Amino acid sequence: MAKKKQKPIWIEGNSCAGKTTRLVDYLAKLTTKKTNFHNLQKPLIFSPNQEDKDVLEKAIFSKTQNLFPAIEIYTPSAFILQEVELFFPLILEQLKVKPFFPFRLSTPLERELSAPFAQAQFTPEILNLWGGESRAISHILDLLPLAGMARMPIQNIKNYLEKSQLLDPFDKENNEKMVKIVDNILSQWWHWCLERGFLTYGITYQLYGQYLLSNLTYQDSLINRYHSIFADNLDNFPALLGDLFKLFIDKNIYSVFTYNYQGKVRLGLNADPDYLLSIRDACQVETLASFASDNLAVNLADDFYNIVINQEFNPIDFQEKVYSIKTKTRAQLIEDTANFIINQVKNNHIKPEEIAIIAPGLDEIARFQFLYFLHQANIPIEPLKEQRPLIVSPLVRSVLNLLGLIYRGCGRLIEREGVAEMLTLLSQKEGGRWGIDPVRAGLLAEYCYLVDIESPQLLPIEYLSKGERMNYDSFMAYNEIRDWINDTKTAGLSPLAVIDLITERFFAEVRALDYADYASLKKLRETARAFFVVQQKLKEYDFPHKTDDDSMQDWIVFMRKGTVTTNPYPRDYFISRTKERGVILATIYQYRVANLSHRWQFWFDAGSKLWEKGGATELWGYQLFLRGCHGKPLITQDNPENVRLSGVIHDLLAHTTDKLFLCHSDLDVGGNEQGGALFPLTQILPTVAESLMLDRFMVQS
Repeated sequence: MAKKKQKPIWIEGNSCAGKTTRLVDYLAKLTTKKTNFHNLQKPLIFSPNQEDKDVLEKAIFSKTQNLFPAIEIYTPSAFILQEVELFFPLILEQLKVKPFFPFRLSTPLERELSAPFAQAQFTPEILNLWGGESRAISHILDLLPLAGMARMPIQNIKNYLEKSQLLDPFDKENNEKMVKIVDNILSQWWHWCLERGFLTYGITYQLYGQYLLSNLTYQDSLINRYHSIFADNLDNFPALLGDLFKLFIDKNIYSVFTYNYQGKVRLGLNADPDYLLSIRDACQVETLASFASDNLAVNLADDFYNIVINQEFNPIDFQEKVYSIKTKTRAQLIEDTANFIINQVKNNHIKPEEIAIIAPGLDEIARFQFLYFLHQANIPIEPLKEQRPLIVSPLVRSVLNLLGLIYRGCGRLIEREGVAEMLTLLSQKEGGRWGIDPVRAGLLAEYCYLVDIESPQLLPIEYLSKGERMNYDSFMAYNEIRDWINDTKTAGLSPLAVIDLITERFFAEVRALDYADYASLKKLRETARAFFVVQQKLKEYDFPHKTDDDSMQDWIVFMRKGTVTTNPYPRDYFISRTKERGVILATIYQYRVANLSHRWQFWFDAGSKLWEKGGATELWGYQLFLRGCHGKPLITQDNPENVRLSGVIHDLLAHTTDKLFLCHSDLDVGGNEQGGALFPLTQILPTVAESLMLDRFMVQS
């Protein structure tokens, strides 16, 4: 008997309207009917990113705790990567290539390995277009994941680039020439990776969309594994996932989706919100109330829209909830904003974890100054999703210098200052005591480090000038490090084994290391593992005579380029569960993706024109890969910046419950006058200086 046709459920509403809660209600209701989860079928649940996944996970487990083993939530990338690995034999059958076991390349490694293909073909026109070799490589490689998530075959990228004249809109012949170069680079990179078993994110998305999703055997497997599908925030999903959802709908699988018209945070990366919206036509639609009752969007979103977008300046009652902080210079604005926050926290009007500072873009100066002022006042502050090159860690630099002393040919990569830093850190004792203090480490590096291109080494301590004194701790620590280096040199171990030995010998019992140090060492180990696996593959296919010494030189150079990044302020989740977060410092994009809410928000650089772009991170040429643009010249919608800014305003207002402060300086960091879209709003708001005299910042009951 045929299964009765059931309409998918489509839940739509603005930010904080309860869409996720409603989706979880449907999941809980379904699971009470399907109690036999011992079989292989289970619900397939999607969330657009890790932050939303965490929120959805908590909501689901709070209502369906008995189903913990059966519940698994995927981001689009995680699901695609898993499926390609599980069903790789099906893909190999269609590719008709020699079977291989796939190895996934990280983005920094992808950039490093693809550079030779690009460098050999770059022309001055391409370098001028993108502002340098590194950016040109990044933009070209970004075309692969964009095309993959749009389910566009790699062969079609060339045609769409030609029709759009995106590379050179004024010279068709030059555009075709540059398109041919881009196509050659992508084609060579594609075949080179598949011949060696390397998978990048872009290649993986291509394999899933072009070879796996359309495979009937795979489609049957999907239907047999999952009895239902739930996807939260479809406005942030790529078109490739839209095709997957439509497959489930066509197969009459129970489906529930949510959509936020004011969201679309990932538009410009790989999301295609308009294409995902086409699913709505096949669904039973539920529209939730515009906004929750406890946020500023309820009463202020329309007024903000009229002022900023429509430029209507009617009298508005801001209900003592919106204020401005205005200064002449940006440096003064940072200081005044920080001091205002400090005073309000010290007077118990607000807690640090109830404050967010949000900017369209945060330069290093602003970031440092906010951290400096708030740390000076002992107020915790947390930069959201902060990323720094791994090489900025002294611990990482010390490990690299130590490896340079063990493997031959690294002499050009080691400097005396680095040797001194290494001696200090490697001699650190329990409790944070130095075996070799920085002064004596500098003397040892000056007198006892032998510079040699092929075999740099630490000389016996007797080479130290007789006028320089070494205490007992320094003497013993130096000899221990030197002896360990010499013993390890003769052991003939692999690079990964040596890195593990370094961690065990010098860092395992040092309690002075904090969580960030251990996180850096972990990242270093993961990067090393991936790099040397790749080197082994290259040795098989391209460089049979390459030695471990050669590979170590390449790795040290690769690490020092700074392309491998990490969070310098990682949260220890085993400890942070009992600790409150501090003041959040974030860009617009970071804050919206993190799905956070605060009592007070500070919109920093409110007069900047970057607000009109929504603080978005956009990949070059993303418009070309939206389903509506396929095969057509690029035609953008009317006033796209206004549409994006409207969504940003609604979304941010929906995530603050008490007060909003627009922070504006007449001059930007470069000394230029600011007059962005929010500028008129900053001019009509009461300032905090005026409001402080009226004592309007007391704690609200």
